[in-house]
Amino acid sequence: MTPTLPQNDSAQAQEQRKQQLAQLQTQYVYDFTTRVQPLGVAQSVPPGQNFAFVWTLGVLNQALGITGNLISMGSHLFESADSLAKKLEDFTEEELHKAEQAYLDLKTHHLNLSRLFDATHVISAPASAVALAGVASGQGLATGTGPSFAIDLGGGGGTRSSSASPLNPRGAQPASPASLEQFAEGLKDSLGHLSQFLGDTAFDLLLRVIGQYGQPKNLQGYQSQFQLLPMTPGAGAALDDVMFARLRVAGPNPVVLRRLSAPDARFPVTDAQFRSTMGPQDSLATAMGEGRVYLADYAVLEGLKAGTFPTQKYVCAPLALFAVPRAGEADRLLRAVAIQCSQTPGPSTPVVTPSEGLNWEIARLFLQVADGTWHEMISHLGLTHLLIEAFTLATARQLPPEHPLQVLLAPHFQGTLAINNAAVESLIAPGGFVDRLLPGTIEASASLAVQAVEGFRFNQELFPRSFANRGVDDAQAFPDYPYRDDGLLVWASLHQWVSDYVSLYYGSDADVVSDYELQSWLKELASPQGGRLQDIGEDGVLKTRGYLADLVTMIIFTASAQHAAVNFPQSYVMSFTPSLPLAAYAPLPGAPLAAKADDIQALLAYMPPLQQAFSQQTLMTLLGRVYFGALGSYDRYVSGSYFQDPRVAVPLQDFQTRLGEVEATIARRNLRRIPYRSLLPSEIPQSINI
Repeated sequence: MTPTLPQNDSAQAQEQRKQQLAQLQTQYVYDFTTRVQPLGVAQSVPPGQNFAFVWTLGVLNQALGITGNLISMGSHLFESADSLAKKLEDFTEEELHKAEQAYLDLKTHHLNLSRLFDATHVISAPASAVALAGVASGQGLATGTGPSFAIDLGGGGGTRSSSASPLNPRGAQPASPASLEQFAEGLKDSLGHLSQFLGDTAFDLLLRVIGQYGQPKNLQGYQSQFQLLPMTPGAGAALDDVMFARLRVAGPNPVVLRRLSAPDARFPVTDAQFRSTMGPQDSLATAMGEGRVYLADYAVLEGLKAGTFPTQKYVCAPLALFAVPRAGEADRLLRAVAIQCSQTPGPSTPVVTPSEGLNWEIARLFLQVADGTWHEMISHLGLTHLLIEAFTLATARQLPPEHPLQVLLAPHFQGTLAINNAAVESLIAPGGFVDRLLPGTIEASASLAVQAVEGFRFNQELFPRSFANRGVDDAQAFPDYPYRDDGLLVWASLHQWVSDYVSLYYGSDADVVSDYELQSWLKELASPQGGRLQDIGEDGVLKTRGYLADLVTMIIFTASAQHAAVNFPQSYVMSFTPSLPLAAYAPLPGAPLAAKADDIQALLAYMPPLQQAFSQQTLMTLLGRVYFGALGSYDRYVSGSYFQDPRVAVPLQDFQTRLGEVEATIARRNLRRIPYRSLLPSEIPQSINI
């Protein structure tokens, strides 16, 4: 089927498109009463939009790793009678019996997950066909259009049924769509039971007995949580000042810094304090004049109500100053200059510099807590997941299957409604991971995401424009900004692809103006009864091919590259809790503290207890290690070509070639810098599906 614009169709075809949309609008329904109200999200996951089978395998694999790692933590105790006997000094016999039973229950959960994984061995087809089983679990790319999806279980080409199934590998029933749906439900149930188990008091007791509860005696207590899970070389990065600064430009939340061109009365950093880090040959005034000074301002967190689940947590709204060394210096990496743990100066929250020992380490920790909250609720949940939810719903409701933009965008929305439904129903539910780990109450945390979307000005936040708006676009003044530099390469490649695609169907700006389905789409995106998006369109309509290409590029970039940039560092930065603790567990000191012989020991009082660190490790591992799909690989999970219009083949091939060139460029950059992998095209999924 060749996509068409509605104004070019016959009256009969136009009526058919209208009827299709009417039907789709009964399936894709807004709900404005959820935990993210007044934003609209899907009332339920529509048919064809659930998790793909191959995606579930990725989640299953990570769940196995998490439970296996925990079993390994307990094995030294419960597999040794002597070790268990020694625990009688600290626990009653009844407590040890309950803990041992919890350990056995954990092994049972792991075994059940292993059996589910083993049951999938019958699906052994090539990658181009095996993932098509995802359609059976409810995830097609477009409703009623495009190539037909098939399941190849034979591994030898062609499409046929099988005498075995994921649920019955001995051959009692075929691997039908129903059995694959049953497999997905079985996995969902198993993960649900595991999640419930991890929240039980018996599991808490198990953590106590194996020494994974309360404040650790040293950093090795956190390191001991990585028995089988890999701890990346960058673990603990934020405990080093150079790496702490680098997280602002190549970490999970590289979107906060803004150029500071004049002193800020809220943050009275002196020239002497600036020189103590940047050297006597530099000065604050000179650096500001040259555009080398940058502010991280967390004012959005001021007044955030601190949460108490499962215990009292703490957060502040800090200000932090960073600077780049002068031109001509051999090392021009960003430097951390000063932190103030409030929006107003005062004796209890003075300006602190890296030379101030424990006081600096505490301030650095509180800044990381603030950055983690901004990251999870604003940059991640708000400005990728919930933002793309609006486009997913409006596209399904206003662009019929034969519309060229529906065809282009559908792969970039794959799995988004399903993962967002899970996030709203579970992740940000009372007692869920966000409530447990982040410093705010669950209501306060959720409101940050909502406010971020409501305050997002689409036209001002186009990716290249966002750097100019923050004053961080000058590569001479600010030479080392991997997120910016790699992201602009991906953007340029993507923008050319979208422009080429748009030009295939819109021969002129007049075609854009005349596309009444496209205009209805934009109207719904901006409507209070729809996407509620601000500053989108050209004076409330779509007028030009150029703007349409910018708009669609931003949608796809956000769903792919931007989400990759904020999601996947969760695994290699945030799974080791000291790198980026998601909450503080002691209040800021009321006055500067005297330096101590072992600052780390004193710092541990502010860090999450081990049971919280385990929860953080679990969530960050799960969210940060599931990859499904790759940018530009539209044919990966279809039988044949995804795009049925033969005219698309050449621009698509050009796009894929450019992505390969971007990959090579980033790889070369990584040989000369601290490696940054988040925007390698091969590691960018097509859509938000985790």
